[in-house]
Amino acid sequence: MSTLKYDAIVIGGGPGGIAAAITLARKKMRVILLERGRFCGAKNLFGGVAYTKSLLNLFPDLELKDIPKERWVTEEGFWLLAEEDIIKITYGSAQAPRGFTAFRAKFDPWLAAKAEEEGVLVIAKTTVVDFLHNKKGQVQGVVTDRPEENSSQPEKVFAPLVIIAEGVNNLLAQKLGLARDFEPEDVVLAVKEVLSLPKGSLESRFGLLSAEDGLAVEILGEATCGLPGNGFLYTNSKTLSLGVGVFLKVLQTQNLKPYELLANLKNHPRLKKYLQGETTLEYGAHLIPEWSVDNMPQVYGPGVLLVGDSAGLVNPFSREGTNLAIYSGLLAGEVGALAREKDNYSEEFLALYREKLEESFILKDLRKIRKLKKLLLTQEHLFHYPYLLNQMASIYFHADHKEKEEVFREIKDVIKKNRGVLGVVKDLSKLFWALRG
Repeated sequence: MSTLKYDAIVIGGGPGGIAAAITLARKKMRVILLERGRFCGAKNLFGGVAYTKSLLNLFPDLELKDIPKERWVTEEGFWLLAEEDIIKITYGSAQAPRGFTAFRAKFDPWLAAKAEEEGVLVIAKTTVVDFLHNKKGQVQGVVTDRPEENSSQPEKVFAPLVIIAEGVNNLLAQKLGLARDFEPEDVVLAVKEVLSLPKGSLESRFGLLSAEDGLAVEILGEATCGLPGNGFLYTNSKTLSLGVGVFLKVLQTQNLKPYELLANLKNHPRLKKYLQGETTLEYGAHLIPEWSVDNMPQVYGPGVLLVGDSAGLVNPFSREGTNLAIYSGLLAGEVGALAREKDNYSEEFLALYREKLEESFILKDLRKIRKLKKLLLTQEHLFHYPYLLNQMASIYFHADHKEKEEVFREIKDVIKKNRGVLGVVKDLSKLFWALRG
């Protein structure tokens, strides 16, 4: 860090921060990216699905074969678990896949290398501990945990624009008054294991046609013991990612440990068949922001912008996070470049970033599901429907010499006993309106 004055500072070497840095650098701005991990991606747990569209927005000429993927997602959908049964609802297409599984420890360094090719200075093992301000209160740089050369004083880096991509634990955004500390109902705690299986098992057990094909499913019902949340299963090139995510508030009120839920999922009679011979290679936990659009942080301030998880840009309904981070970073970079062109880093000018988010699919989609979190947390019985559907399927698919009229009568009785026809109609209506914004 020999030259300590830059046009922009990016805090955080995840996809959102790197996308912002690349966009700024392409506008001939001198950009430094500070990452507290040993390298970009070293501290990120994500091992799930990412999408090609956001990458192509950032790299229009990108050869998709060059992406450090695990597998293309060629089949995706939902598994509905009861205590012993399962219903599978999956979708596959002959068209080119739009998503892929990836590990951030591989994906982020690849992105960071792309940023360095564009001229971004990437500095790892550096934590930002505070901000520098001018007399008007505008952010003018950062204070790091590195000592100055030949001094015990902390190193300072100056720039008129700072883009924060620190993730869900947005302590720096809180320091600037742009965000509040999250409440237990604001986050989902996800735990995940990476499992190795006997050679060839991924293809044979999950019906994958080749080593390039992959499966991504959300698992509802018994995956979380009927509590608000879901399980997930993603196939990697040679391993399997299996995990559960539940609202932190639910874990507190139910006095549950997330690893207990994951152990319960692994021991499910239907899942155990897929996991025979497994060995756990990796275990981790991670918080996922579920603030909703009404409670998300203020994404701009004087001399500062927020992107990705630090801005609460996660869409749990459609399993989108990484692509929202990349696209928000791209938008932040465009606004930052325009601020330099106008030499205006005021809060009023940088509000343009929020306007761009509002115009994009990101906030339009998040507005559509703004009521969903409250519905799920107050109507926990919705997570019992996988059990009900499995009961109905069990009756329907058992050919036990009953007249079909009697079969449908039994199904109707199960509905009446569990929720009632009117109750089901009301639940569908509530879910419909919760997805209408």
